[in-house]
Amino acid sequence: MKAQFLRRSIACIALAVLPTLITAQAAEPWEAGCMIRGLDPNGDGFLSIRRGPGTQHPEVARARNDDALFLDMRKCRGKWCFAEGGVIGKRQTNVTGWFYTAWCEFYP
Repeated sequence: MKAQFLRRSIACIALAVLPTLITAQAAEPWEAGCMIRGLDPNGDGFLSIRRGPGTQHPEVARARNDDALFLDMRKCRGKWCFAEGGVIGKRQTNVTGWFYTAWCEFYP
């Protein structure tokens, strides 16, 4: 119970702080972030980032719960969006590729 509370508290802080830490300028209306949530840790536990919008495209990276991906909402195709950087494994990265948004908590 304590561990779950602590994880949620850290996630709330990350949602509030990450966008400010990553960029000093105001975000445009189409810029957003996706905090990865709800992946089954007893399953594969990761979200594939791919070369194209669909599972038929090769995987280029993996994101896990509490990682964040940055995107331009104008570059989404249905439930697939194009990542343009992120924080994976608590490190800022310039990852680019397509990901399925079912496990996203979007933030401005």
